[in-house]
Amino acid sequence: MGVVYKAQDLSLDRFVALKFLPPHLNASEQDKARFVQEARAASALNHPNICTIHAIENVDGPGSAAQEGVPAETQMFIVMEFVDGQTLRDRKTSASISMKQAIDIGIQIADGLAAAHERGIVHRDIKPENIMIRKDGIVQVMDFGLAKLRTGRGGSGISKLTKEGSTIGTVGYMSPEQVQGLEADHRSDIFSLGALLYELFTNQLPFRGVHETALMYEIVNVDPPPMAAVRPEIDPALDAIVLECLAKEPGERYQAVAEVSKDLRRFKRESSRQRVSRVTTGVRDAFQSSPAVVPLDSSPQPPEPAASKASRKKRPGSLVWKSTTLLFFLAAALFAYLYRGEITRETGAVRFIISPSEKGGFSSQIPLISPDGRKLAFVGRDSSGNSIIWMRPLSSLGATPLPGTNEATFPFWSPDSRFLAFFQNGRLRKIEVTGGPAQTIADAPEGRGGTWSSAGVIVFSPTYGGGLSQVPEAGGTPAPITTLDTARNEDSHRWPNFLPDGRHYIYLRRSTNDEKTGVYLGSLDSREYKPLLTVKSNAVYASPGYLLFVRERSLMAQSFNAGNDQLGGEAIPIAEDVGLEPTLSYGLFSASGNGILAIGLGTGAAGNRQLVWFDSTGKRLEAAGTAGAMYDFVLSPDEKRVAFRRIDLQTRNQDLWILDLLRQTESRFTFRSCRDDDPVWSPDGLKLLFDSDPDGVSNLFQKISTGAGSEELLLKSPGANYALDWSSDGRYILYEYDDPKSKSDLWILPLEGDKKPFPYVHTDAQEGTGRFSPDGRWIAYSSDESGKPEVYVQSFPMTQGKWQVSISGGSAPEWGKDGKRIYYLAPDKKLMAVDLRPAAASFEQGIPKPLFETDVDIYNAPNRYAVSNDGKRFLINVSAEGTNSKPITVVLNWTSELTKR
Repeated sequence: MGVVYKAQDLSLDRFVALKFLPPHLNASEQDKARFVQEARAASALNHPNICTIHAIENVDGPGSAAQEGVPAETQMFIVMEFVDGQTLRDRKTSASISMKQAIDIGIQIADGLAAAHERGIVHRDIKPENIMIRKDGIVQVMDFGLAKLRTGRGGSGISKLTKEGSTIGTVGYMSPEQVQGLEADHRSDIFSLGALLYELFTNQLPFRGVHETALMYEIVNVDPPPMAAVRPEIDPALDAIVLECLAKEPGERYQAVAEVSKDLRRFKRESSRQRVSRVTTGVRDAFQSSPAVVPLDSSPQPPEPAASKASRKKRPGSLVWKSTTLLFFLAAALFAYLYRGEITRETGAVRFIISPSEKGGFSSQIPLISPDGRKLAFVGRDSSGNSIIWMRPLSSLGATPLPGTNEATFPFWSPDSRFLAFFQNGRLRKIEVTGGPAQTIADAPEGRGGTWSSAGVIVFSPTYGGGLSQVPEAGGTPAPITTLDTARNEDSHRWPNFLPDGRHYIYLRRSTNDEKTGVYLGSLDSREYKPLLTVKSNAVYASPGYLLFVRERSLMAQSFNAGNDQLGGEAIPIAEDVGLEPTLSYGLFSASGNGILAIGLGTGAAGNRQLVWFDSTGKRLEAAGTAGAMYDFVLSPDEKRVAFRRIDLQTRNQDLWILDLLRQTESRFTFRSCRDDDPVWSPDGLKLLFDSDPDGVSNLFQKISTGAGSEELLLKSPGANYALDWSSDGRYILYEYDDPKSKSDLWILPLEGDKKPFPYVHTDAQEGTGRFSPDGRWIAYSSDESGKPEVYVQSFPMTQGKWQVSISGGSAPEWGKDGKRIYYLAPDKKLMAVDLRPAAASFEQGIPKPLFETDVDIYNAPNRYAVSNDGKRFLINVSAEGTNSKPITVVLNWTSELTKR
C-alpha cells in the first residue's frame, strides 16, 4: 500500500515518516480512495498504541514529466509519527521474546484495536508487519490501509472500498469470513489478533497449510491445536483466551477486543503472583500440619518479671522467632523447588487441605476444581447458615462467596473455567466467576448434575426421576437425549460428564436394582448407550486417560481410552474415606485437566440428619430419634408417632420407618427393595399413604399403620405419582402427578364414588407441596408460575378463588391445626407465618411474618418440617452436628502415585 521514507519536519524540528502511494497505484481511483481512507481512519484515533497521523498532502510528480511539457501527476502522501523501533516480525527475528513480554505486547495491541473499534474502525490486516515496537517498549498498531469505516449519521452503515466477495487481508492471519469474501466486522480483527498471539506464544501460526489455498481451507474448516500441544508449558488459561479469539463463528469469539485485553491482564496479574502465592500456600500448610514450636524446656516456670518480659520482646534471637523463621525458609525453599516448572511424575504428589471456617461449613456437594486447575468452587454455609457457592483461587489464602448463588446446588464448570453453571429455584443457571449477574439457561425442577462441552452444549439431569437433556449454553428449550428403561427399574439418569471430544459423555443410569445401576457411555450423535462400570456413584474422566469413581468409600482410578471407549486393566484405589452421598449416588471428588484432584472426606451431611424440636422463637428444645439418613417425615395426628423415609447407607434400600416419640424407638414399616417415600397419615391415624416404585415408576399405596398386612395399590398411571395429603374427612387424597409430557401438577383421588382421579391445578408451571386446610375448604400449594416458587391458596373442591400468600418466594406450606395460620419456608430458609381471618365465602390473610431461620435439607421435599397441634413447637429435619466440618483435600500431580500401587 505504500513506500515509506524517514523525513525531517523543518517547521517543528522533528522526524516524521512519509508514506507515499506507489506510482503504479497512483492512477487507480479506488487505490487513491483507500489511501485517503487510511489517513482518515488513523487520524481519527489518538491512542498511545496507535501510530499518530499528522496530515495527508499532495506533491507534484517527477520533474522529467514537467520538463517534457506534460502536466505532472499529483502524488499523495501521509505524514505520520516516526516510530523508532522494529516491526514485531523483525523483533521476533532479531531476539527471543519472553512469555511475559509476549503477553504485554498482546495487551497493548488489544488496547489499540479497542480504541479503533470504539470509533467504528476495523483494521482488517492485523499481522506482525503492521505492529511496531518502539525502543521504549511501547507497542503501536500501524497501516490502516485496509481499514473499514462505519459511515453515516451515528456511525451506521459501512464504507466499502472492495467489491463484494473479494478477499482482503493477509493469508495466515485472515478470519474465516475474510477468506470467504463475507462481510467482516470488528470480530474479524479479534480472530486475526488470536492468530498473531498464537504465533507470538508458540513461534508458529495456528494454521499451517503448505500453500495458500490449503492455508485458506484450514482457516475455514480446521480447528487449530491448543497451544499447549506445541509448547506444553503454556498455561491452559492462556490457551483458552487465544482459542476463543480463533473461534470459527464470529458469535462464538470474544465480542469485544477490550475483553481480550482484560483477560490477558488478569492472566498476567495472576501469573506474576503465582510463584509467590504457591510458596505462601506451602508455608501456610506446613505450619498447619506441623506441631507448634515451643521452648525445649517446657516444664512449668515461675512468673516472669515484667522487666524480663520487656527485654525478651526486644530480643529477635529468641528460640521461637528463630525456629519460625527457619521453618518459613525451609518451606519456601521446598515449594520454590517444586514449582520451578511443571510438576513432574518424579516430583511426586503434593497434598494440602482446605478447612471450613469456624462459623460456616461445607455442604454435602462435590468440591469442584476448575478445568485449568487454578480455582476451587464449593457450596458452603456462611456465618448465618446460608448456603452459597464459594470461590477460592488456589493461589489465594481465602475463599469469597459468589453473589446471587444462594441455595445453589450441584455446580459445574464451563470448559474455559470462566463460568459456573448450577441449579437454583427450579432453574439451570450460570454465572461468570469474575463477577456479573446469574443468567437462566433452562428449567430444571430438581437438577441432578450437568456437564458443559467446548462446543457450547450443556447436558444435564433436569429432575431426579427422569433422563438427561441437552441445551445450548446460551439458553433455550431443553431437548431430551436419554429415557428411563422401566424394564430395568431405572429411576433416574444423572451426573453426566463430557469426554475430551465434547460429543461423548459418561453418566449414571440408576436403578432400584443395584446390580443394574452403573456408569454408561452416551453420545450427542446417537441414542445408543454402552455400559462401562457397575458402580453406585458418579464417574468423571480425568486426563491423561482415566475414569474416577467411588467404590466402598475409596476413590478408584481405572485406565480408559477415550478414543475407542475401552477400559483397561484393574481399578486402582487412590484415596480412602472419600465422601459419598448414597441417597444421591454421588461421590465427593473432581479432577482438573492438568492433574489436580479435589476430594471431600467422610460421610456427607446429606447422610446424617436429625429430627429436632424447636419453639416458636427458634430455640432448640430436644432431639427426636437417632441421627441418620432420614427424610420426608410426617407427624401423626395425635403427635405420638413420626413416619419417615430412612436410607440404608450400605445397601441404599429406602424404606419407611415409624418413630415412637414417647418411647424413642424406631421400627421398620416397609420391607421392599424399592423406593418407599412421602408418608401421609390418614385423618384417624390408622393408615399410612405413601408412594413407591416397585415397577420403576412411583405410584400410590396404603398400608395399616400398625404394620400388619401388605401394601395396597391405590393408583397407577404412566407418570410418577407422589403422595401429598389426605383430607380431614377422609374422602380425598391430594397428590402430585409428573406428566411425561409436561411439568408436575396437582391431582385429586376420590376415595368414594367412581374413584376416578381428576386434575386440581393443571398449568404449564411446576406445582407441588400441596396441603388441605383443616376444614377441607382450601388447598395451599407452591407454584413457580411467576418465575419463582410462591405459595398460593385455592378453594376446594371448586377452584373459584385464588390468592398468593407468600411474598418474594416461598414453598412447603403447612396449616395450623385450627386453620387460622399458614406457615411456609422463605428462600432464605426463614419459617414464615401468615395469620388468617376465616370468612364465610372468602379467604382473608394478613402480612407474612418471619418466626426464625431454619436448617432445612434442600433435598428433603416435600416434608421438611411439622407443626404441633398447639402451634408452639416445630419438628425440623436438620443437619446433625459436625457433619460439615471435614476439610477438602487437594492433590497435585495425583497420577504420579499410580505406578507406586
